Amino acid sequence: MLDLDALRQHLPRRLRNGRAVLLFAGPNPASVPEGLEPIMVTDFLATPPQQRVPLVLLLDTLSALGVPTGQQLLGGLRDRWADEVLILHRLDDHRWGLNDFLALGYRRDPDAEAVLPDHAVYRTSLYDYKLTPDWLNARFWANPEMWDKARW
Repeated sequence: MLDLDALRQHLPRRLRNGRAVLLFAGPNPASVPEGLEPIMVTDFLATPPQQRVPLVLLLDTLSALGVPTGQQLLGGLRDRWADEVLILHRLDDHRWGLNDFLALGYRRDPDAEAVLPDHAVYRTSLYDYKLTPDWLNARFWANPEMWDKARW
């Protein structure tokens, strides 16, 4: 059984608390950790949420889905349906590799993988999906001290 509390300790603070949706593809999960709302993937894709969900968890869900359905789900979650997505994927499922997740905009999270050595943990977030480069600031864009001194 997955120890979700141990996993949460290795995640950023905003992922530890708050409302979360658990997407599953097989039979109903026997025990759902407190604070998670279980929804079947087919139901989720048939009637997607009108507003973004704060956190969506996929725990071994992609192993039960076809690759095209999984790509549609991951792309929709990233673009329209979720603020943050956390995927736990079994390393023995060779249909999905690191490059497949990277191509869809997900990053591997090695800190969280310490809890689950037989899983790879991928995530994406609206809050940190792109790091701001050093050159993108006012210091390099506006040089009022050079106005009317040089023409090129």
